[in-house]
Amino acid sequence: MNGAKKKLLIVDDDKTVHSILKLIFERAGYQVFAALDAMQGMMMAKQIKPDLIVLDIMMPAGGGFAVYERLQMMSGSFQVPFLIYSSMDYAAIAEKITEGPSVIILSKTAKTEQILEAAARLTAG
Repeated sequence: MNGAKKKLLIVDDDKTVHSILKLIFERAGYQVFAALDAMQGMMMAKQIKPDLIVLDIMMPAGGGFAVYERLQMMSGSFQVPFLIYSSMDYAAIAEKITEGPSVIILSKTAKTEQILEAAARLTAG
C-alpha cells in the first residue's frame, strides 16, 4: 500500500474474532483498531475516523444495529463504509441494513479471501 495505511475498526464482543481479524487485516497492510462493544465502537469511530468499520450485529451494550444507525446519523462529520461480519442470518440483517456501495454483509463463515476482497472494495478510491 502506498502512503498511509487504511484505518480499520473492528467492533465485535468476541476477543477470538478480534485476534483473527486483526492478524488477517494487518498482514494485508491495514492499521487495525478494536472495540469490544457498541459504546466503545461509537467512541472509537468518532476519534479515529476509520476508512472501514467491520461490525458484528449480535453483541451487548446496544448491538451492531444501534452502532450502524448512530454512525449513519453522524454522516455529516464523516462517511464510513461498513463490512457487516456476523453469524446472524443474512435475511434478518438485510431487513434492517441494505447492502450497497458502502455496505457488504458477510457471514462469520466467510473465507479469508472473501473478507479481504470485501474490505478492498469498500476502501477503494
